[in-house]
Amino acid sequence: MGFAGSEASMEAESSVRARKRQVTAPASAAAYIPDELVRDILLRLPPASILRFRAVCKSWLRLTTCPEFMLEHHRRQPALPLVSFLRDAGGEPVHAADCCVEALDLRADGFRSVARFTDARDRCGSFRVLGSCDGLVLLNFEDRVYVCNPATRQWTRLPPPLPSSTLAGFYRHEPTGEYRALFYRGNWPPYLDYYILVADSRKGKGFGLPSEQDVAYKFKESPGGPPVLFRGSLHWQPKKEGTHGHLILVFNTVTEVFRAMFPPPVTGTPVPVTREHMPLHEVEDMLAMLCCGKDATTVELWLMQDYEKMKWVCKHRIGLPAMNVSTFHVNEPWHVCFVSEEGVVLVTQQQKLLHYDFKGNLKESFRCDGHQLRITPYTLKESIVQHKFFKIQDNVGDGEDESPPPFFRGL
Repeated sequence: MGFAGSEASMEAESSVRARKRQVTAPASAAAYIPDELVRDILLRLPPASILRFRAVCKSWLRLTTCPEFMLEHHRRQPALPLVSFLRDAGGEPVHAADCCVEALDLRADGFRSVARFTDARDRCGSFRVLGSCDGLVLLNFEDRVYVCNPATRQWTRLPPPLPSSTLAGFYRHEPTGEYRALFYRGNWPPYLDYYILVADSRKGKGFGLPSEQDVAYKFKESPGGPPVLFRGSLHWQPKKEGTHGHLILVFNTVTEVFRAMFPPPVTGTPVPVTREHMPLHEVEDMLAMLCCGKDATTVELWLMQDYEKMKWVCKHRIGLPAMNVSTFHVNEPWHVCFVSEEGVVLVTQQQKLLHYDFKGNLKESFRCDGHQLRITPYTLKESIVQHKFFKIQDNVGDGEDESPPPFFRGL
């Protein structure tokens, strides 16, 4: 028995030594992996993996929290269109619904969850995506406006907007590094004025009424639809402005001054489409406009090849098969179509997303398991960049603890 016990002890010690060799070999080998190779591998990982791998070792934590690394990682992320919809929650309460925002990855033919939470159906109507910039998303729920980072699930609340205000755009102010929300009140001069709210401040800044010399004064109504942030400026889709014809209102986010641009010429193609809807996008690093009528059976994609000279070129004329495409809402055409380098995406009445290439061929069909499906006019480039303003959640200044918004409860 004693001998057998001795042999068992020797076998156990041998097994322990073997396991130690198996554990220590990869670790010692990893020590010889060049730092640049480790950095290149980590840059290719999605944000969720980066956040988990920070706990692996101090060197990885130091590397992945370096500002240069985080910015480079953000630049490599694809710009994914955001879609929103409601879904029956089931269970109790009976009238509950899931509010969902997802990012559509056309290259992978799949979705990434951005926000999801369950609430009373009558309250879900107040939940909206208001803007996106540098991986940050501006979300509205119950008269409160939040700046959120879906990748890190951080948030802060903006100061309350003034009564009867409407959001015009969300942008980064390069000179200060502040993330600002541009609001306006009124619908036409002399009752139309602009002001901003800042993510890390309890105070706003007013621009007041544009002067008669300011191009914004020519726009007798409020900006048309959500803007596109391109080359450091917000661009609003064209609106008919009296004798000026259709003009694109532009807001320089550095100088914070308005100007105007001309849309594509009407006679640029042999048989131009009826321009009932002209949403703006960014395609191939150029300002783009998708021109179409209510039926959306023929669309034109115009690209501004020379931004300074405002030179437009009709890059694609796309014939889409007659189908039950969702009727465009006159006031919100940007919720049913999206265009990028990958083609055109449309929403149907059957709660489907149809992805077409620029030749009019159906590439993919995505069925939504909910209702009130919309393509938001915003894209998301995920980011792990750190922002100090997320540590300030009491931007209201009432001294009370701010309850976290529900946006990430269902993720």
